[in-house]
Amino acid sequence: MNQQKKDTNRIAKVNSLIEHELGPILREFLEGEEGLVTISRVETSRDMKWAKVWISILGGDDEKIFNRINSHIYEIQGELNKSFATKVIPRLQFFLDTTPRYVEHVDELIKKIHEEDEPKTQKSKRKTTSQNS
Repeated sequence: MNQQKKDTNRIAKVNSLIEHELGPILREFLEGEEGLVTISRVETSRDMKWAKVWISILGGDDEKIFNRINSHIYEIQGELNKSFATKVIPRLQFFLDTTPRYVEHVDELIKKIHEEDEPKTQKSKRKTTSQNS
């Protein structure tokens, strides 16, 4: 196996480990907050110095929860470090994944379009039925 493939596999394992270990840590730090926080993606740099962690927040105040996570980043990093058995532990950077909110917004727009279109469709059906009689 060549070195690049080994590095890719190692980074994938680190990404998975961070995602697995970070979930319970975040739940502990956010206890009492409204909303569900999920880790949607982790990308660790090739040199293993940084890990970008994308989180999505449903049912809560995105900005408030995101700021709370960032204000506790050193404690969160410390808890994560305890669960790592590697020499180099990536430093965390959090990013807000707004994809779920965007999908929700698009769904609402589609629903609104269908609701607005429904009366027009009903009128059109009635018109067609009366013309065929």
